[in-house]
Amino acid sequence: MDDIVEQAVRAGREHREDMARWLALEVLMTDEVAGQDNVLQERLSVLQETVEQRLRAKTGGAQVGEK
Repeated sequence: MDDIVEQAVRAGREHREDMARWLALEVLMTDEVAGQDNVLQERLSVLQETVEQRLRAKTGGAQVGEK
């Protein structure tokens, strides 16, 4: 378990900008007003997925359901 936490902290430090983008998108997606705009939610979701894919490519991380 410590290895996982260590890897997450290291990835956070190495990819700080992408992590900040992902977190900002997550906050926007949970905003009550933004949640009422389906088009905005879809676009935020697409952007977040793009950031996740970029992070996976940089870190060699698996997608959900992969090992």
